[in-house]
Amino acid sequence: MVGSKSTRHVVNQALMVVLNPDTIITGPRRSDRWGRALTIDLGGLDASLAISRDNRLPRASVVVTLAAQEMMRISKSGEKVDNILVIGSEVDPTRHPGFREISENLRALRTKWFPRAKLSLISDDPALGDMDARISLGFYDIPVIRLEYGTVKTFTKLTGHKASELGDIVKHLSSLEKVTVQAQFVRGEVDNSTESEVRGWIKRLRDVEPQEVLITSPPARARKGQPQGITTTRLQEIADRVTEEVGATVTVLDSTSAVA
Repeated sequence: MVGSKSTRHVVNQALMVVLNPDTIITGPRRSDRWGRALTIDLGGLDASLAISRDNRLPRASVVVTLAAQEMMRISKSGEKVDNILVIGSEVDPTRHPGFREISENLRALRTKWFPRAKLSLISDDPALGDMDARISLGFYDIPVIRLEYGTVKTFTKLTGHKASELGDIVKHLSSLEKVTVQAQFVRGEVDNSTESEVRGWIKRLRDVEPQEVLITSPPARARKGQPQGITTTRLQEIADRVTEEVGATVTVLDSTSAVA
């Protein structure tokens, strides 16, 4: 989300294959989380076929055409794909102006070429105030949305967004038919692992009713300038509480290495 780019990168390392920012489509590559994943980057800037001089995101038509060509090629070669994973390396994928068009086409292409694969999404800063974006999330089998704030104070510090937006995010997430929540717990100048923060976060999770919750934390002794993590014991305590109080499946991710 807006704010700590280093924090955002640590979470995404635990969730996706690290990409060349100038590449729209990579893979399929194998990861522990996604199996063999074909990754599509809607948020890479400075694409050679950008929307305009002012908007350097790749054109929707370019993304769909490349995805169609790659899926056809991979399918005919006999390669296996477990997930078609949509991400945004620089800009959240839900903020692409053609997000709905792209999502709808990717769903159709997945159904045609890899009907057993999942269409998945990683979103750190979802444009949930946009109705088209919310409708588009319905095309995904596994929409992973970031929500890691127990209080408004922590939300504004970590994201730079207005305090009023947190309630809107929870309201919109709770309206989705299916959603997976991702959260990274950090200490230091901002600490979202305190008892009050975790209690507030779990309360929001109960409102959202996610199918799955992914939690992680950077190393407890991080380098200077990097987010500082919590202990594995505390992380497991949080996971156990989510299981007991929310009833969702909880997965603890290792953020110390990229999933590749």
